[in-house]
Amino acid sequence: MLEQARLLDLDRQDSAAAGVARTAAPRLLVIDDDHLHRMIICRVAAKAGYLPAGAASYDEAAKLVQESAFDCITLDLSLGQHAGVEMLRHLWVIGCKAPIIIISGCDDATCSETAKVAKSLNLNVWESIPKPVDLAVLRSSLDRLKAEREEAPTLPSPACGGGKIKEPSPACGGGKIKEPSPACGGE
Repeated sequence: MLEQARLLDLDRQDSAAAGVARTAAPRLLVIDDDHLHRMIICRVAAKAGYLPAGAASYDEAAKLVQESAFDCITLDLSLGQHAGVEMLRHLWVIGCKAPIIIISGCDDATCSETAKVAKSLNLNVWESIPKPVDLAVLRSSLDRLKAEREEAPTLPSPACGGGKIKEPSPACGGGKIKEPSPACGGE
């Protein structure tokens, strides 16, 4: 898995340097303070062809979005000391355009209201999935996102927006993931 992440980083660097569309696996940030849920979501994502990275807290997630670009984000609304709404606000502040899948054990009304607030901030909320996660629903959502991304391969990363990206935007995560996240069960 470590070698796969290195190869993907090299592919992204070569593509960016050549000014061509990205063909590497899309990157997914899984933000969930529950280790088991985070691990399951990461594994489903990896099987769907994503390169997942996990964050167990608001602080860890905020650091990752500053260091790396992500094509999609899953977000639990209960993050221990911080609420998922705070993470949504942070994503809005940095101008994140990546699709967000809200995965939460909150009641339907809370999830719906949170999604409305996020959309009013022009965040790209793809859908809300209740916990316990129906893995078939999650996989279907990830597959649809990936298919949409592949249908428009010349478009820039949804996480970083406009124009051809020569250098990833630091506001949306300009660095590279050098190895799989231990929070996702990386080795």
